[in-house]
Amino acid sequence: MRRRSAGFTLPELIVVLVIAGLLSAVAIARWDRGSCGIDELGFVERTLTALRLAQRRAQADGCEVRITVTTGGYQVHQRAALCSGAFNTSVAGTAGAGSTLDSSPPPGLALSATPGTFYFDAAGGVRSTPGGAYTNVTISIGPHQIQLVGTTGHASS
Repeated sequence: MRRRSAGFTLPELIVVLVIAGLLSAVAIARWDRGSCGIDELGFVERTLTALRLAQRRAQADGCEVRITVTTGGYQVHQRAALCSGAFNTSVAGTAGAGSTLDSSPPPGLALSATPGTFYFDAAGGVRSTPGGAYTNVTISIGPHQIQLVGTTGHASS
């Protein structure tokens, strides 16, 4: 009787390695997609927080605050001198010295708003131009939407 040596043959090892490679490829693709969802939701929450803080800044100062939304992100500005001058001063954030409310979306996440520029007034409402008519705003962040009610400035997603 012939004695067989212990171990695996080369074809068996190759099959095991191919299966392990396929499983890891699927797992990595799924893990990567999952983290994008977390990034999306985090950006939606940061945007809602920034909008609410911008509204509070307008109410506290009694002056308009401008929000500009582009595909590259959003910027929150107030006037250079309280209630007069150009909107060229970034609104301070809450993360410490030098932080602002401005932010950019995670890579690959589409961002848009209708209208693209709007203002919170001293009462907290949303206007299309300083002193203009109240307007409702829709901000699209990938598959998510944030709605702003013109007369109250209420933000919801």
